[in-house]
Amino acid sequence: MYRVMGVDTEGDVDFRVVRGRNLSLYRALSAHAQIVDRFTPALTGMPMMMNYASSFRPHPYRWKGVANLNPRTFRVRSDLALRRLNARRDQFDVVLQIFGMFSVAGHGFPVALYLDNTMALTMRHYPQWNPMSDRERREWLVLEREAYHAADRIFAMSQAVHRSLLDDYGVPADKVLTVGAGANFTIDPDGKDAYDQQTALFVAYEFDRNGGRTLLDAWRRVRADLPGARLQIVGPRRPVALALPPGVEWFGPVRDRERLRSLFRGATVFVLPSVFNPFPHVLREAMAVGLPCVSTNHVAIPEIVMDGVTGSLVAVDDVPALAGALTELLGQPAMARQYGQAGLEAVSHAMSWDQVGTLVADQLKVLAAQP
Repeated sequence: MYRVMGVDTEGDVDFRVVRGRNLSLYRALSAHAQIVDRFTPALTGMPMMMNYASSFRPHPYRWKGVANLNPRTFRVRSDLALRRLNARRDQFDVVLQIFGMFSVAGHGFPVALYLDNTMALTMRHYPQWNPMSDRERREWLVLEREAYHAADRIFAMSQAVHRSLLDDYGVPADKVLTVGAGANFTIDPDGKDAYDQQTALFVAYEFDRNGGRTLLDAWRRVRADLPGARLQIVGPRRPVALALPPGVEWFGPVRDRERLRSLFRGATVFVLPSVFNPFPHVLREAMAVGLPCVSTNHVAIPEIVMDGVTGSLVAVDDVPALAGALTELLGQPAMARQYGQAGLEAVSHAMSWDQVGTLVADQLKVLAAQP
């Protein structure tokens, strides 16, 4: 059995116990290979303080964003990771790096990347998510391109990322494989019992990037047609400075997984009108409990939600279309049931983490066998 060393951004956690999208891949891989260890090359001590000092911004959230995403952190994380890998070189056969926040490729051992996004996609669709200056952004793109070309294999979470790697970075087509991603919720084989609650559920940490303001505007129209409808907003870390329309319940972060699952099961429809979300796992999680989804026809979302089959897709920032899609599904329980059951069926046969792990494991085995 070949040996895999993981390098990612999850922090000091045990993948065998803690749930998470990256950690789920390790668990799936462990059926095929020995996961020697995994770690995060995090800045600590003096390097962290120097990075924060050189990244200072008056606004604390922007300061944190600049400190976490700049060419300096890319290089420092890369150096930290390489030191740890070189110190344990005799303990692994291949490295799996999850996400492109640093680079360990091109240093004498095989490296595969697993990506959910590229900076080129961010800059094309939601540049305000990137806190870097123009000079830093250009420098980051050079580092990113070098990392992708140095990698021995790249696993893309979506066709959108696959296309970006080829078109924006010139990565050879035979180096890239789309493997998808699994769902982190247990699939409910029985699905939902009722679809007449007239309750829409939104779950996302970042409110604006996931179309929260557009949703609030659309909700005013929904309530005009369905006065008893409710919108439950879960996840945003900070409350928005907006007057909430009637029927909106603001939950904020919900850490308890059982409580969150209860909210999913109690809803009629899941809504995520994202401005930019590279691969929103939460859509598949909603489908796994039988919820129809209303989202945007953008980036990888059409790879998850089939418009007119498992949900409704609208254009980004299209308030009338979003309101219409929500009103239709909330007001027609039979249609909501049809879409929800189709979504449950689709996600039941879509890529599971076990299937993703098998695809990735087959490729890693080839890399591990190289002299």
